[in-house]
Amino acid sequence: MLLIGLFSWWYSTGWVQLTQRLLARLISLLDFFSIGLLFRTLFSPFKQISVGRVQGSVETQLRAWGDLQISRVIGAMVRLAVIAFGLVATLLLIVVDLLVLILWPLVPVLPLLVVLALIGVSQ
Repeated sequence: MLLIGLFSWWYSTGWVQLTQRLLARLISLLDFFSIGLLFRTLFSPFKQISVGRVQGSVETQLRAWGDLQISRVIGAMVRLAVIAFGLVATLLLIVVDLLVLILWPLVPVLPLLVVLALIGVSQ
């Protein structure tokens, strides 16, 4: 009876729970990297602390504008690196999760397949 209960759980409720856990992990990874938000703020200044408009001479204003542009370039480079890493991590997680879903139904019968293979090899 225990074996029947295990198989019935494995191929019904267990599979559903596994799928829910894998989807939650994928959603968590997508939320962690926030790729959409990084694209929307791609050219925003990086760690720029400013008080707004700079008052002063033309030289001071040009220096502030140059600093802002450098900060934007650094921000874009950092965000592009995080986006690339996030896309690779997401792709790898999807591949691994698909393999887990494909192999899930084979796990309970794997010992039986190993025994049959050993019996077949010895004859």
